[in-house]
Order: sequence, then C-alpha cells, then structure tokens
Amino acid sequence: MKSFRVFLAVAALAVTASGASAQVVEEARVGIRRSMVSSNPIGLLFEWYNGEFERALNSTTSLAIAGSTFSDLDVDDDVSYAAVDGIIRYYPSARALNGFSIGGSIGLVNFDDDYDCTEIDIEFGCEDNEGTAATIGVRGDYVWILGRDQHFSVATGIGARRVLGGDLDTEFLPIGRLSIGYAW
Repeated sequence: MKSFRVFLAVAALAVTASGASAQVVEEARVGIRRSMVSSNPIGLLFEWYNGEFERALNSTTSLAIAGSTFSDLDVDDDVSYAAVDGIIRYYPSARALNGFSIGGSIGLVNFDDDYDCTEIDIEFGCEDNEGTAATIGVRGDYVWILGRDQHFSVATGIGARRVLGGDLDTEFLPIGRLSIGYAW
C-alpha cells in the first residue's frame, strides 16, 4: 500500500512539472509580454505629450501609470493641462497587454487657462479657469503586439474622467489614447 502512495505522489509530481514546463515554453513561443512602455508620437506635433508604463499582474489584469500634458501657447489664451493617472485594466481574453481591455482610473488633473480678460470681457463674467482636482474614470482600450519578435505595440482607447471637487468649470474630461511602444 505504501508503494502505491509513493507511485501516486511521483505520478502527480511528474504531471504537474510537465504542465508547468509546458506553460513556460508556450509563453516563450507565443511572445507573451509582461511590461510595456508607450507614447504618442503624433501628439508631439500639437504640443500634446503623453506616456504610459503598464505591467501585467497576471493573465487578465494589469496596472499602469500614465501622464499627459498639453499646452496651447496662443497669444491671447494660454492653456495648459497636465494629468497623471493610475489605471487598472481587465483583459477578458486572458492575454494581458494584448487585445481588448476595460478599466478604471484614479488620478489628478491640473488645468490653467490664462485668458487675458479685457474690460468688456470682465463685464460678461470673464475669469481665469485654473485649479487641481482628483479624477476617477473608465476606459476601453485595444492593444496590438506586432512584429516577428512581438515587441512592437500599438494601442488605442477612449474613456472619460469625472472631476471630483476642485475649482474647474467642468465635471467631465475625455480620455483619448493612440500610442506606439515597446513590450517586453
């Protein structure tokens, strides 16, 4: 009876070890990536800078940190916007950092609108819109990992942030994502 238990234990160990080994080989073969850094190169033309770092926690969940800034240096209306977000994403296909994801974010936004008010504008209620506020948001994204070695990433997405308190004249802010990056 004791030899039968030893045989079962050795068989269970062999089955488990070969399954784990197969998973490692499968991940290396299909190019599953655990980290990605990306940015929007098209935004540089419009003085819109953004970047993101994302790390997979497991096959369905990832955490990311994203930052963006925008400046419109017009003569009469200097607008600057900066935001930083912590993001959690769920990948229903169980291939984190690849495919469709839905997620939530929390962050901070700083907005400064240095509009030069004239006397006529002041009579109609002109004022500078500036302040910092916390945000909470939802987003939908899609990521493609491309190339022979599966390192080139293209990501797109949309969403919205709700502004929580602060002195901003808006309650919602849009989220747009179009970025190119490197996955490893």
